[in-house]
Amino acid sequence: MLFAIDNLPAAMSDPSKFPFKFNPSACETCRGECCRWGGYVWVTEEEIRAMAELMNLDLEAFADEYVKAAYGRLSLQERLREGEYHCCLFDPFNNRCLVYQARPEQCRTFPFWDAYRENYGLLLEICPGVSLKE
Repeated sequence: MLFAIDNLPAAMSDPSKFPFKFNPSACETCRGECCRWGGYVWVTEEEIRAMAELMNLDLEAFADEYVKAAYGRLSLQERLREGEYHCCLFDPFNNRCLVYQARPEQCRTFPFWDAYRENYGLLLEICPGVSLKE
């Protein structure tokens, strides 16, 4: 959720066309920096169903607790804990996503979003898995 990208979809492009590379094994020791920023995590109804099922909640209960409407779309809610905004499905005590196996496409395609193709400075500072290509 780096940067608040209000109305932009989390469009993912071919990773080979980005000036940086990503090492997903860095996620194992990261404290979930990509989940600790304010912004929208756009979700589809299908993704909401999958997350609700994974959490053993009915669709309405899940949506009431974790989903909000914004700009005519659906987004996961944010939570404020100890001065930090983070995704409502991020467990800050264990630094893990509560629905990792069913996480939305926006999360699965991070950091290869079109918004970061040229604007990757903060990404390099925040995400330990991102580095410039040699």
